Amino acid sequence: MPLTGELEHLPIVDVIQLIHSTRKSGTLNVYSRKGEGQLVFNDGFIVSATHSSEKLKIGSILLQGHSISQEDLDKALNIQKQAGDDRKPLIATLLENCGLSKDAAFKGLETLIEMTVVEMIGWTRGIFTLDVDKINISDSYRYLPKQLQDLTMNTQMVLLDALRIFDEKVHAGEIQISDEPLIENPLEQLENVGELEQEESDTEEILVSEDLLGLADLDKIERKKPHIFKGLESFDPADIHRQVIDDTLSEIPAEGKERLVKFLSGITTTYLRSNDSLTAGSKAQAVIIYTCDKFLQHAMITVCKKEGVLVFVTADRHDLDNLIERTLLKYLEPILVFGSPVANIEGFSQSEIVETRSLKTEQYPQISIIQLVSSLDFSFSLQSLNDGTRAVLPVPYFSEREETFTEDIINFLNTFRGYVHNCFNEDRRQQFSKLRNSLSGLRLLRKAPDISLLVLQFISELFDRTLTLIVDKNEMIAERSIGITTDKGQGSAAPMKLRIPIRKESIFHEMINSGESFFGKPTDSTFADLIYTEIGAPSDATIMLLPLKSNDRVITITYADFGNQRAKQIPLDFLEFFVGQAGLAMENALFRRQLDYPNPTEGLQ
Repeated sequence: MPLTGELEHLPIVDVIQLIHSTRKSGTLNVYSRKGEGQLVFNDGFIVSATHSSEKLKIGSILLQGHSISQEDLDKALNIQKQAGDDRKPLIATLLENCGLSKDAAFKGLETLIEMTVVEMIGWTRGIFTLDVDKINISDSYRYLPKQLQDLTMNTQMVLLDALRIFDEKVHAGEIQISDEPLIENPLEQLENVGELEQEESDTEEILVSEDLLGLADLDKIERKKPHIFKGLESFDPADIHRQVIDDTLSEIPAEGKERLVKFLSGITTTYLRSNDSLTAGSKAQAVIIYTCDKFLQHAMITVCKKEGVLVFVTADRHDLDNLIERTLLKYLEPILVFGSPVANIEGFSQSEIVETRSLKTEQYPQISIIQLVSSLDFSFSLQSLNDGTRAVLPVPYFSEREETFTEDIINFLNTFRGYVHNCFNEDRRQQFSKLRNSLSGLRLLRKAPDISLLVLQFISELFDRTLTLIVDKNEMIAERSIGITTDKGQGSAAPMKLRIPIRKESIFHEMINSGESFFGKPTDSTFADLIYTEIGAPSDATIMLLPLKSNDRVITITYADFGNQRAKQIPLDFLEFFVGQAGLAMENALFRRQLDYPNPTEGLQ
């Protein structure tokens, strides 16, 4: 029997991950006031998608991706029109008559799936149904090459890419995040609507959207009716927990199973009712779990969801690089969790775990690694710590502690939850989150003044006073500031227009030539003579000077100090990296403006 639930209680990202983690096959239908969508799963992997939006048609996607021309599309549509009832799906027509390559067709179908998920991520209200073991894939697949018939996409990779694209669209203003109107008894209302539409469909066909993957005739598609909600079984996360526990922990007593179900359900319920949980597109942390233990996969996903942390699991070490690289591409700093060694499973012996862990440490030195171990294997614990693992967490196993297993595993999951919470509340990870958000915003800026302002704002997160100095031939011009002429909470102030000569042998002269940043207490008289007379000296003499280079030339220097506060450590590497990226963005902006501003610094004013 199909299962149903409300997006208000279980976001679409979590629904998709539940289907993937439990390796379900079936069709997920999602209904919202913003549209209708459908994803088809086979063993937890996405195999097709469709959406009611007119912009999500395979022809439009191939056209936008420059895989076909407008002439190709017009030709294919004309061939379909002339063929009448015998016409083939659009993508098959393009393959056979318009020179579309198999690889381009495959990529177009992948993009259609990805963009369908992107659209659904922004739906905050609505309902979903999962028809388990019912896979509604169009018969039109018989027209396609074998390569396209076997389209299967890694669900976790799709989610990571979709979340990245969703964030970019939000920052670009293409997607507006807002609460949709609350509907009382949405299932009942949709039942009534479904009955009305079913009656209408007896006399008139509703032609609104493409078939699965956009493969069928776009002019003869019957809308999926909401009347299917009649008699649906309400979605209960406890049923999922119970099924996983029955399948993976069959040896433990019934009482112990129910305690685990109650524990996991309690975490799930608390998460679903949390008013301050992050939206799917705004999460800035990620956990990647590499283990073959199906129960731990499911339980640790549930724990991470409670903390509002994106979590991905795999038992295939070849997937690790893709997951890590996609999280880094989304400007996340992931934690990689290795499961305990298992002697008889390929990829999980102790030697293979050590080899894979060492390789990932070498490839991605910026990420943290947690190793799970049997509570009895102290030698492997010591080896893991000696190898540079961030932490080692003992995991209980039923074969080792039968009498106390349920209590032990609950204690482990609570400890893991607390550890993840503390990790993602560390200063550096919070700073990384800010870096990630600012980089996302930076990519969308096209004007030099906007880029300069974002640099000022980013640095002001760590300092009480910040000031942009534009570098001219023999002097610097004080531009916008934060916390100097006005209160920091008021944001950036108007340009100061103060002109500061660049003295020879000064720190500024050296910085302009070397392009290197400075953090410390300067002995340069320029500050006391020319700068502090205008803005006042900070209580602590520690300052930072950060140059921004464009076309191998320093065009601005950001001055920052701690005002009346004591100096503190700052992530200079993050700041330098961000300003380096801002310099590349500035080069593009200045290139676009060079006809209007022959002097690059003029475009900043």
